[in-house]
Amino acid sequence: MKRILAAVVVGVCALGASGIGSGQTTTMPAATQKAAVKQSKVGVIRLSQQLQERPASFQLSLSDLSGASMRAPVLSSLITTMNNAAKDNTLAGLFLDLSAFNLTLNQAQELGELMGNLRQSGKRIAVYASDFDTSTYVLASYADMVIMPENGSVLMPGVGLQMIFFKGTLDKLHLQPDFIQVGKFKGAEEPFMRTSASPEYKEQITKLTDGMYSQLVKAIAANRPKMTEEAVKKVIDEGWLSGKRAKELGIVDQLMTRDRVDAWVQSQFPGGVKLVEDYGKPAKKTINLDSPFAIFSLLSDSGGAKKQRGPSVAVIYACGQIMPDFGEGSEDSAEFVTPSGIRKAVDKAISDNLVKAIVLRVDSPGGSASASDEIWSVLKEADQKKPVTVSMGRVAASGGYYISCSGRSITADPATITGSIGVVGGKLVMKEALDKIGINIETVSRGKHATMLSAMQPFTDEEREFLKKSMEETYGVFSSRVMGARGKHIAKLEDVAQGRLFTGEQAKEAGLVDSVGTLHDVVLAAAKNAGIEKDYSILVLPEAKSFADMVREGLTGGDVSMKGLELNGMETMVQTLPPAVREQVRGAVRMMNILQSEGVLMGLPELVEVTR
Repeated sequence: MKRILAAVVVGVCALGASGIGSGQTTTMPAATQKAAVKQSKVGVIRLSQQLQERPASFQLSLSDLSGASMRAPVLSSLITTMNNAAKDNTLAGLFLDLSAFNLTLNQAQELGELMGNLRQSGKRIAVYASDFDTSTYVLASYADMVIMPENGSVLMPGVGLQMIFFKGTLDKLHLQPDFIQVGKFKGAEEPFMRTSASPEYKEQITKLTDGMYSQLVKAIAANRPKMTEEAVKKVIDEGWLSGKRAKELGIVDQLMTRDRVDAWVQSQFPGGVKLVEDYGKPAKKTINLDSPFAIFSLLSDSGGAKKQRGPSVAVIYACGQIMPDFGEGSEDSAEFVTPSGIRKAVDKAISDNLVKAIVLRVDSPGGSASASDEIWSVLKEADQKKPVTVSMGRVAASGGYYISCSGRSITADPATITGSIGVVGGKLVMKEALDKIGINIETVSRGKHATMLSAMQPFTDEEREFLKKSMEETYGVFSSRVMGARGKHIAKLEDVAQGRLFTGEQAKEAGLVDSVGTLHDVVLAAAKNAGIEKDYSILVLPEAKSFADMVREGLTGGDVSMKGLELNGMETMVQTLPPAVREQVRGAVRMMNILQSEGVLMGLPELVEVTR
């Protein structure tokens, strides 16, 4: 759900015995009190749009030139900024301005842990928003104080996962799905073969939903000392609250409008407070639009000299569906994970003498079986040269879990969706649809099964056996990769395989992951193991492209040519769908394209999270 937020997170250090935090008195150590009184500095961080996992490449608009736009915030950048803030002895707190900010439940958990680190360092944190949804309130609950207007709203109805089924649409289009899956609980074929979930598949989604709901309740109860789990459940069951009602129920501490917040901040400091705008960001480069040559100032990669980088941990992002290499530029895609893209990032990390360890950040529902195995091989080879550990984001399932098995250790966010160890294969038969519009296709072939993957006819019984055998071999390889990585932790593979799904916490209990924690936790552990924890940098790969990079490559050199993966005429239909399901439908179509070309897939069915 999109929200219009006027939100502020305020960190303050109290003077003497006067403190903030859930209505309780907070007494700071004397040294911290002196620093707060002497400095009284609060950093301002403005956030808007959807929180991104990795930095995006350069995009230019008129609002960029005028300085009127706010780029989407990036999790990796926020980790660095908040860690620096925790170490900043001149800083009394942080003031985060949230405007139409969106994030997922696992991202709220990631940022919440960082807020906890700030509080441990002596910074006090309060959150102001005109409206909260489930994920933003989970984030706010990690603060000392939650503030909102009396007429604002808290929409926190709970947790939901929606399953999308296309069988009815395929029937109307006279398209015949012909699929096979290996894994009783896999469910990857069901969106195309069924109009509703099988009992086995629904069981898995129910388990995920129960796990996320439990995390939601426990997090709020733990973060709000006066709230019990039963009290939190009653709040959730009430669903949609005004600011006044939220205050009555104890999930909000104070009611005030945005125009009073600045004065409230000032009141926390007897000598006033200095607000440091855009804390942690480099100074913006101004552009003189009156000059016809102003645009060329963008050719430089940054506003100034780049900071000298010391010993580093390389964080390689594997975000999006796993695709085979599909042409020039595919290795630089921000939407897909390809073998060439991972290989390019790995080569850079291995060749950089300053990089001492590699962290693979996975946020992928899987995809191509062959591409998943190729990526796994690239990462295993890299691990022989520099240690590779894995951090899982929102989803790391099927092919996403496959490539995660390349790491020496695997850490999941509490709400990560993972598992789905299984394989699906098949095709869409289009003959009836083409007959309806008067198109006839005649085939001349040699070989009994030359047309086995043809979209003009379903599989014969013999061909289905061929496909099933191939899929079972792929499943066997998948199983061997899992047992090679997790054999010491999993007593019986079939108890966690067969397409079963888990949250991060459930996966820890099942032995699929080593620990539950954040990306920051994994990076810090990698730095410690490499002996550089006292002073290290983070190298994000693939690197975001600057305007200068694009000019050097001929502007379009780095663009991804979708070629066989485009949506073609379906894009018009997709654009008419609600935003919440639009990307999921695109993802399903891309998965179908992989099946049409490869026949075998390691993918998780598209799910829509309705926690917001």
